[in-house]
Amino acid sequence: MSKLVCVGQIINVHGIKGAVKIKPFLTNPMDIALFDDLTDKEGKKVFKLKVQSQNKGIVLAYINGITDRTKAEALKGLELYVSRDKMPQEAQDEFYYIDLIGLTVLRDGEEFGTVESVENFGAGDIINVRLKNQKVFPFDFSNATFPVVDIENKVMHIELPLGVKEVIDHED
Repeated sequence: MSKLVCVGQIINVHGIKGAVKIKPFLTNPMDIALFDDLTDKEGKKVFKLKVQSQNKGIVLAYINGITDRTKAEALKGLELYVSRDKMPQEAQDEFYYIDLIGLTVLRDGEEFGTVESVENFGAGDIINVRLKNQKVFPFDFSNATFPVVDIENKVMHIELPLGVKEVIDHED
């Protein structure tokens, strides 16, 4: 099965006829309407949306088969996924998180670690790298820290920021 990308989450319900509020994880929130094959995390249940409107980044939609508030409330918190191959081609120097996870991180041509996860808490992307000693360190995902990201060859190169090199080298 293809990798799945989380494109949104049902955060609340609206009204009595089963409408849901969705927080899309897309540049344009209304693009969630372009996917006709949204699934749950396991890729087993399929959800077909009928998008009604968008306000402040939240999309109001109906889901086929959900006709009342009680059924809609049961879906609160549900993350909506789409197959990676259905996602639009990213621009140069843009990456989907799912494509970064698992990449080998090289430092000075030597294996430094592996990308374990990517997070964003609002101030920018953070790459969590599992080092060879099994400790996980967070790094700012910037061109200065990661000057080369080669998805095709499954590697990215790291330049350690000042001060971090000493901490990392001390940990080894």
